Amino acid sequence: GKQPPSYWSYDGVLLRLARDLGRRLLPAFQTPTGIPYGTVNLVRGIPQGETPVASLAGGGTLSLEMELLSRLTGDPSFGQAAKLASRAIWMRRSGDLDLLGKHIDVKSGKWTETLSGI
Repeated sequence: GKQPPSYWSYDGVLLRLARDLGRRLLPAFQTPTGIPYGTVNLVRGIPQGETPVASLAGGGTLSLEMELLSRLTGDPSFGQAAKLASRAIWMRRSGDLDLLGKHIDVKSGKWTETLSGI
């Protein structure tokens, strides 16, 4: 059969870079709740004195990306970390209306900003 043009060849470099980035982000998820810190230095890890307060978006937004990275690399740790974070946030929704706050303490799991919007 006909070979595809050479510019269609792929050597896996982007997946290797994505795996490296994922490994650098994983320390952010190492909190008592599993909800990640909002900041991670890609060279040094979690900054000294980093606030434990994370936004709802920051705490739960990496689920799709981390799960896809797990599936593409065969390393389940990325997806597991993101699922744990999402589950931890979901478990902390309000009892009466099932709503989530805006900001949460990643160490205690307590909402620091309980307002919600639609």
